[in-house]
Amino acid sequence: MPYTMRKVRNKNCYRVSKKVRVNKKTGKTAKRRVFSKCATRENAVKQMKLLRALEFNKDFVPNAVRK
Repeated sequence: MPYTMRKVRNKNCYRVSKKVRVNKKTGKTAKRRVFSKCATRENAVKQMKLLRALEFNKDFVPNAVRK
């Protein structure tokens, strides 16, 4: 999975971010992108499902865009 969900310290919320990848040629790491800073566990799981659908399913259309 390219996305990770981590618990925020001292809070009852979770952070969703993209995993860090290392470039094999240069050895540099890509910047970590944060998609949600403080979300409930249910909303964080929904966010990860949405991000995966957008990345891997080319025919995916969110409900707001459908007519």
